[in-house]
Amino acid sequence: MSAVPKRTATPAPPPKSVARNVEALDGGPEWLESLPETLEGFQDGWELELGRPFKGGTCSWVGPARTADGERAVLKVSFPHREARGEAEALRFWGDAGAIRLLRSSADGFGLLLETCEPGAALRDAVGEPEDLLSEGLEVLAQLWSKRPEPGLRLEPLQTVTDDWSGLLAERWPRLRPDADPHLVRTTIDLLVSLPRTAERSVVLHGDINPGNILSARRSPWLAIDPKPMTGDPGYDLWPLIMQLDSPMRLIEPGPTLRRRFGLAADILGEPADRLMAWSTARAVESAFHRYEIGAYEAGDAELAQAAALADAAGL
Repeated sequence: MSAVPKRTATPAPPPKSVARNVEALDGGPEWLESLPETLEGFQDGWELELGRPFKGGTCSWVGPARTADGERAVLKVSFPHREARGEAEALRFWGDAGAIRLLRSSADGFGLLLETCEPGAALRDAVGEPEDLLSEGLEVLAQLWSKRPEPGLRLEPLQTVTDDWSGLLAERWPRLRPDADPHLVRTTIDLLVSLPRTAERSVVLHGDINPGNILSARRSPWLAIDPKPMTGDPGYDLWPLIMQLDSPMRLIEPGPTLRRRFGLAADILGEPADRLMAWSTARAVESAFHRYEIGAYEAGDAELAQAAALADAAGL
């Protein structure tokens, strides 16, 4: 996120990965068609020089920019969708607490000018013992959770989202994977309903705090990017950070490693380890059935196996 932008008259198109993903969405082709004009609007209206977009991504154009004052920045223009709707609101709320700064945003919140994150290496690529790196990521998460949500914060409640997910899971199970472990699926349906309603506190959730969304920075060792924010039970956030730094599932007996890592998270975050594991189990099952829905059965089976290991470690 720190490359110097090259002066261009017409902004470059999004990466092919983004174009493929967005084309398949309702309204996606129209958004892609209008994107050059949208980018030129930001370029002119915010007086920016834009470079070529960064590689990767799923639903947004993200690239380096330079302001009229010569400052480095990053422009992000997202395809309008549910998960991106609250990004500007959350970044504005967090300020300097664990996330990159929001410099300005469009009226609809889908166009963001962000501070650069330098040197910008992802936590997933850092060298070190997995649990040491996990501790670094957990400290970022603790910063994000440190501010109490304010009245009137325009973010979707976690409970609304997980209520939707419980209904989708109940419908997808018999249609897509009827042979899935019935105890695991029923437990997940119950957890998606009960966990948000029994939280002892509410925080502004990052929503996707995976190791690729934590970058090395100068004003702080690590900063979070690309939130998909909601408000609710903090335990929801942990699953991708624990499971994606490396793969405990490669171990013959993953249970002891999972319990140790969730114990470490509980110590740093001040949340019960069993509740963190319950949330991670539920999220892994929900994600598996989402993958089945889009035809990614191999990935779905891997996440369902992960969920089974998490449930076993948690004693669910």
